[in-house]
Amino acid sequence: MPDGQGSREAKFQHVADVLRMEIDDGTYGYGQRIPTQRELAERFGVSRDTVRRALLDLQNEGWIESRQGSGAVIARGPHHPAAASPMVHLKQYMDRAFEASEVTLDLMTVSAESMDAHIRAQTLRIHSEEIKPQSIAVRLLLPSTDINLALPRSVADPDDERPRDRHRMLTRRHAGALRDAILELRNLELVEDVSVEIRTMPLTPITKLCIVNRRHALFGMYRVVKRPVDVRATAVPEQTEKLEIFDVMGLGAALFPFTGSGTEATQESTFVDQAQRWFDSLWDNLAHEATFGH
Repeated sequence: MPDGQGSREAKFQHVADVLRMEIDDGTYGYGQRIPTQRELAERFGVSRDTVRRALLDLQNEGWIESRQGSGAVIARGPHHPAAASPMVHLKQYMDRAFEASEVTLDLMTVSAESMDAHIRAQTLRIHSEEIKPQSIAVRLLLPSTDINLALPRSVADPDDERPRDRHRMLTRRHAGALRDAILELRNLELVEDVSVEIRTMPLTPITKLCIVNRRHALFGMYRVVKRPVDVRATAVPEQTEKLEIFDVMGLGAALFPFTGSGTEATQESTFVDQAQRWFDSLWDNLAHEATFGH
């Protein structure tokens, strides 16, 4: 079925966002084949061209890879740990957070890829009137795009700027999209009080932190992995080539939950309090307003 010209971009982005979130939450496990293009086109009610564009975007970002005879499979994500593991994924906490009347999110992450998908999924719930928070306040803390980050970097040549250029592009794209999706809620008068601030700091994060409604702290560790990505070709910049890089495994990474009791001083509530203090110290003392968020 053909897509309308005016909505083609939105449809492509919606397909990519939903698949990112499903990978991040373990709907599709590491190495598992995702549905075919035909099945995805039927599911989302879009053309196969739109699906192909979304899948190409996911492949370029390292979420999926093509394997002969298997189609597209998950290239990184949850590895199905034992059921006794205390780890969680972000969606269940985001769902609960946005069902409250006042939503506050303090987020520290390496590129905003998965945060973009999760938050935009919640804005869709607001657009459909499934939920109606009265206020939303988001603070997003990212590594500066102006410094020489420790990761990502080329395996063969640590001085190769292309992995860092790619990271800058992804960070600007997803942070900007996240910001626009939240501010649109105010512009359309769907949420009365909306604020979103994006700051960068001169550090390479090795952990992910999400503080949800000042009550829950989700903490995860970025694992360094070696993987190929598409970068601009050295000889012909208009083309791309594969480059093996050291990168962080953040998409689908385990998050360990801590919940504050509100009254009793427990180990978990102490962690939430200290995590909030740590985030605030980085935000207030090291971070500066991100120009790419505007």
